[in-house]
Amino acid sequence: MNYQFEIISPTAHDWSLIESSADCTCFHSRGWYDYLKGLGRHLLVVKITADSVAGYFIGGRRWLGVNIIESPPVSSGTYSLGLCMLADISPEQRVDIYKALYQWMRSQLHIGYMQVSDWQMHTVHHEYIEPSQWTHSALDGKEPRFSVRSTFFVDPRQTEDALWNNLSYKSCKYPINKARKEGLRVEVIDCVEDIPDFVDMHRRQIEDVFNRKGMSPMFYQRKEHLLTLCQALFPDRILMLKVLGKDENGAEQCMSTAIFCPGKNASTYFTGASFRQYMKYCPNELMVWEGMRLLHERGAGDLIFTGVAHYKKKFGTTYAYLPVLIFTPYTFLFTFRNWMKHLYGNMRNLFKHS
Repeated sequence: MNYQFEIISPTAHDWSLIESSADCTCFHSRGWYDYLKGLGRHLLVVKITADSVAGYFIGGRRWLGVNIIESPPVSSGTYSLGLCMLADISPEQRVDIYKALYQWMRSQLHIGYMQVSDWQMHTVHHEYIEPSQWTHSALDGKEPRFSVRSTFFVDPRQTEDALWNNLSYKSCKYPINKARKEGLRVEVIDCVEDIPDFVDMHRRQIEDVFNRKGMSPMFYQRKEHLLTLCQALFPDRILMLKVLGKDENGAEQCMSTAIFCPGKNASTYFTGASFRQYMKYCPNELMVWEGMRLLHERGAGDLIFTGVAHYKKKFGTTYAYLPVLIFTPYTFLFTFRNWMKHLYGNMRNLFKHS
């Protein structure tokens, strides 16, 4: 098919099409777009047309010696982005569109490097496999180049009983029941005026977690960025939770907080944190379970846990492998990107303290 591309300033009509499409994830929304702009990202939206409007592409643009397109922009807490098509298409068709889009960007915008992570192209494995062993019918032995990201996810569209039954008993169900016996309860932030106080508490708990590890919070976890996210997505595309309970002195405390972002096709557990002194009450397991249950009630799509930290497995999660598609005529940029990724991971591990 002969696709045409046009950079647009998205209108309310464009966002209505994007957000109502079956392809839409929590990252394909006007609110998330506004959040990314609040991070200082230079964004572009491309309308993709054939005989009629076929879909959209959202990405970030920056200069690193060459013009680069990143979808999603790095260091933004955005797990995937890429295409949002208005009708179902195959993975092979998605790759064909990306190839054509990159060639168009090269000629029109002088783009020398484009990388894309697209949740619609993820594959599922019930046991962990090394990324080097990962295969994908639309990519193996073909262009473009790609690397692989692994994560945990759970499908909240299952019945609530099924979600509960999939939880680990010892490391999840037991702590949830203990938290309930301790009188802990989960509250939803449903008033816009309460968002600043919630964000202030959430940020302090994030700092407590990272201090225990001897690390610094991520760029997108700065207080002003969290506030931008919560206000941009409120009320329909964000779920802010706090766990309240009484400490040993009988005083009520906010023990943990979390941010979930629901989407029709894919949702995300954006961030969660708790104060160390209250971990003995098991607020985190109760908080994540209630988040999963509420996402189920909202009819939200795949809940992405963004990474394969071992503790996430107890929530009945499944492994997902997501390709990062790389388009560039400069082979050294692909090698340099992978080298920097491994260096970043090694440096974080080097300065991590248990």
